Amino acid sequence: MKYLDTLLLSIKNLWRHKLRTILTVLGVTIGTCAIVVMISLGLAMEKNFLTQLNQMGNIMQIQVYSYNEGGTTPDGNKIEPMDDKMIEKFSKMEGVEGATPIMELSLKIMAGKYTTYSQIIGVDPKVFNMLDIPIQEGRGLTETDTDVMVVGSYVPQMFYNPKSTRWEPAPADFNLMEQKITVSWDWNYGEKPYPGMPKPKVKARPVKVEAVGIVGQTGNIYDYSLIMPLATVKKYKAEQEKFNRQNSGGGGGGGGIIISRGGSNEMKGYYQAIIKVKDIDSVTDVLEKVKALGYEAYTPLQYLEDMKQQSAGLRQILLGIGIMALLIAIIGIMNTMYMSIYERTREIGIIKVIGARLKDIKRLFLLEAGWIGILGGVCGIGLSFGLSALLNKFQINIGGQIMWMPQGDQALPSSYIPPWLVLAAAVCSILASLIAGLLPSRRAMRLSVMKALRQD
Repeated sequence: MKYLDTLLLSIKNLWRHKLRTILTVLGVTIGTCAIVVMISLGLAMEKNFLTQLNQMGNIMQIQVYSYNEGGTTPDGNKIEPMDDKMIEKFSKMEGVEGATPIMELSLKIMAGKYTTYSQIIGVDPKVFNMLDIPIQEGRGLTETDTDVMVVGSYVPQMFYNPKSTRWEPAPADFNLMEQKITVSWDWNYGEKPYPGMPKPKVKARPVKVEAVGIVGQTGNIYDYSLIMPLATVKKYKAEQEKFNRQNSGGGGGGGGIIISRGGSNEMKGYYQAIIKVKDIDSVTDVLEKVKALGYEAYTPLQYLEDMKQQSAGLRQILLGIGIMALLIAIIGIMNTMYMSIYERTREIGIIKVIGARLKDIKRLFLLEAGWIGILGGVCGIGLSFGLSALLNKFQINIGGQIMWMPQGDQALPSSYIPPWLVLAAAVCSILASLIAGLLPSRRAMRLSVMKALRQD
């Protein structure tokens, strides 16, 4: 028999018993839909875990802290200061994309008639883009920048008029990129001293700074900080310490203690650094290498395995339900095929007599089973998308939940169907149907011609 003849005959045979075929296809549809939806619930849970972890911090970044400078590692080695040499060592580790120290400093910021006291974060401009800080307006830092800053989204709301007798915040449309900005390490600069307040012996000279970009809402410290080049923050820090020494601490503003030199009890390196890892599979390895050097290291990815273990039982139950539904569909296909063989025994004998080969008989029944798998798979995938949409619309709280985001409350999906799951479901339904049709097709091949022709 020609392949086209076999194909057309398989369709004709299925169409003979429409109701039975529809019910069998319905079984495959339900089985395919069940396994897709059940897997999608587990995938949504894992995706939501990653979303929550990213909200805690970029999972590709490792936060490093130098808590134990001067101590020893578990294997007895001295814990070195986290200085520029060590940062360079971090950046050359296998799987690392880049590393930067973090320096924090609190300064007085003045823009027009408004002022505020803000935290400055110093980072290496060379790795600014690696930090994945979203820029809403303007640009980020570049290697040639000096007295420039990138402004956190909530920083403009912190400005106020110090000369007003009542609280007068900056207007809602206050844009620091359009203002002339100056910074000072004297927190009382430009303000009338209160009675009894000592005047500084040496006045601080303010520095003009340009705002080149505004950070989009991130939900972390960048929203409330000003980001500047590391070298510039180091310079400001040195000037602040000099100002405080000259004035014996009077009239000056303090700042973040990040890097100090001199004195046996003072830190000789950075307190904090960020390491950006190239891919998620390398995060744990890099984390362990950093810890082996004696530093405290943290990444939100550490919590992912704990979350997976907590939900492992539920995901296995969901997968088991889906597999069970598909097995029931396979049994339904086998039943349909065996019934078809019983009803068409005489027809099979006639086909053999007129010259049909055994492989033609096998191919005919496998095609019939394959058509059931294709139709059931397509309908099952379509139904699974519909159920997934309903689960997400009504926020059925299995793998989905409500999470606070900078833009407001965001509903995390209860079901997530990626493209690979659609392809896997289609292949699985067809293979399952072919497997279900394998035994019936072999039975049809082995039918005795004489017994088949005697069959009424």
